[in-house]
Amino acid sequence: MKEVAFEEQEQGAEWAENFHAWFFRGKILLKKYWWIFIPTLSLGLGFQAYEEMQREPRYVSQGKMIVDSQVSFPNSQVIQDPLAYFWGTQSELMRSPIVQNRARDRLAALRPELKPIPIQLRVGQQPETSIFVLSAEGGEPVFTRAFLDACMQEYTNYKKETRSNTSGRALIKIKEELMSLESEIDQQESALVDFQKENNLVFVKEESDSAGYNLVKLKGNMADLKTKYRMLETLSLDQYLDGGISNTVGEDGDLLSRSVQEISPEYRQQKAIFDQLNAEKDEFSIYMKPRHPKIMSLSREIERTHNFLKIYRRQGLQKLESQKSILKIQIDNLAALITDVELTALDYSRRLAEYERLQSQLNRSRNLYENLLETIQNLDLNENFSQETIAVFENASPAYAVPVQIGRNFAQGGVVGVILGFGLIFLLGILDNRVISGEDLSRRFELPIMGIIPFQKQAKKSRMELLQPKDSRYLFAEACRTLRSSILFMEKDGVQPTSFIVTSAVPSEGKSTISSNLSITLALTSSKTILVDADLRRGVLYKEFNLKKSIGLSEVISNDLPLDDSIQKTGFENLDFISTGEFPERPGELLLSDRMGRICQELRERYDYVVFDSAPVLATEDTSSFATRVDGVLFTVRSGYTQARQVRSSLERLQQRGVNVFGFILNFVDTKGSDYYYYNKYQNYYYVDPGKTPVEKEKV
Repeated sequence: MKEVAFEEQEQGAEWAENFHAWFFRGKILLKKYWWIFIPTLSLGLGFQAYEEMQREPRYVSQGKMIVDSQVSFPNSQVIQDPLAYFWGTQSELMRSPIVQNRARDRLAALRPELKPIPIQLRVGQQPETSIFVLSAEGGEPVFTRAFLDACMQEYTNYKKETRSNTSGRALIKIKEELMSLESEIDQQESALVDFQKENNLVFVKEESDSAGYNLVKLKGNMADLKTKYRMLETLSLDQYLDGGISNTVGEDGDLLSRSVQEISPEYRQQKAIFDQLNAEKDEFSIYMKPRHPKIMSLSREIERTHNFLKIYRRQGLQKLESQKSILKIQIDNLAALITDVELTALDYSRRLAEYERLQSQLNRSRNLYENLLETIQNLDLNENFSQETIAVFENASPAYAVPVQIGRNFAQGGVVGVILGFGLIFLLGILDNRVISGEDLSRRFELPIMGIIPFQKQAKKSRMELLQPKDSRYLFAEACRTLRSSILFMEKDGVQPTSFIVTSAVPSEGKSTISSNLSITLALTSSKTILVDADLRRGVLYKEFNLKKSIGLSEVISNDLPLDDSIQKTGFENLDFISTGEFPERPGELLLSDRMGRICQELRERYDYVVFDSAPVLATEDTSSFATRVDGVLFTVRSGYTQARQVRSSLERLQQRGVNVFGFILNFVDTKGSDYYYYNKYQNYYYVDPGKTPVEKEKV
């Protein structure tokens, strides 16, 4: 249960994160394409304005009708339509082509001077009443009013005709049913008479009762015989010969009792003699020897008596088996007789049931016939209406011009424009493959994300300030330190990389700022670090550190100058810098020269970390070729700016040269997005002076 709850909690958290990511992406799209709403709103409002200018004058006339849902008859019978469908049915009927066509034909016949025009008819119900409110809208006031009056009149006529036609059809149908019932009653009476002729019902009923009585009696006798048979099955021979059967079956002088009485007296007499002789022998054996004549005489008498008992037992056993056979035959004969009686009783019962069925059918048909006759007497709708159920409550009013609802029309145009704008932005969002967040970048590419750098606001023309040891830009500083940690704890085949290039796919992705601040954070760990501006086409890192551009990397390579002539101190402890120097004519050849290879080797030997800032990969071939001389590449991607296809093309170009790409650095990330969703909770953890009180620190 705990595992299921944990999985559900994880799914809920994942759903919330996905929602936040999509919300953030939508906000970026709105921020970029907000101007789309200007043409879409203009289009929607302009279309509404054009429609309003082209619209012809419209006129409306209104009328009311009372329509009751029930009809009363003289016999107090009330027919009521189901209320759940009544109002909708009548509304559809009032607007139906049948009623409107009849109204147009009526106007054409009575008022031929009116020119027909298209009319829009609306029907509504006045709350808590049986009143329908009808309104007709058209381009000509006189015809509109006349058409509405004609519609209400034709609706009334149509309902009356429908009821009249319905009652006529119902009357014909009932008469046809009566004729059919008369024929059925005649057939049923004939069938009942024929059945009575074939079967004497008095005799059948008496025989049925007699058969039932006999059947009950026979089943009672069967139960008695089975009881006796089971008794013989359970009695032992001694119990049988001792007369136990006579005590069970009764004293009615039946076959069993008589048979037992033929054997039982002699058997019981001999058994008594046998028991007496044994008792005498036991008594004499106390003081007489076994060979005494008296004892021997008793032994012979006992043996003779025992032989008699054996004879009586054998005869009793034969009698017992004979009794059981006789009972078995009696039971079988009685079972056959019961079967015959049951068939006879069933035949009598079937005949009686058939008679009752014929009688019931005849009674049902007669009752239905009488009900239909009574219905015919009360079904004359043309004379038996007790009240009028449909009436015109208010005739059509004079048609008045429909006021122009400018506000509503322009509001509709604005809504359409907004919806169209959102649709276009959504379509652009689908087509836009820019990288928005770290999750988006990880989903598109397999390389790890080494660091996520937040966006920092600054003046348009000023450069971003370099990172300071105690920088107040907490999120920015922590992001740079996180990037540094990713490099410090990164190993490739068991070797710690010490030289790498910071590059990007296209210009303006912030790679130079990242390389500068990364070098500063590495130097703050007491690691001897050097930053080399290897962008020999547009390198401007010297401006970031307020240093000189002359005597830089291009002069050292082309003029074979000592490396120390180009190394400058930056003002940050443990951090040195080499500028680009003057921009050469062929920067690609310089970066691929042997001299550049020796410079890279010398820098590795003299510094703990060597950071190269290079040109964008897609802008020039310089970086793709030069990257083979270092341990790897840190690839910068600007959030909301860099296209995924640009990143993919750059990585393919680097991989073709066998360059090792460590991972991505996602730059310019919005702190309100999904990548910094939890960082905003810890903004009070700034660096403060140790001398401040806890209250002052908390305020900071």
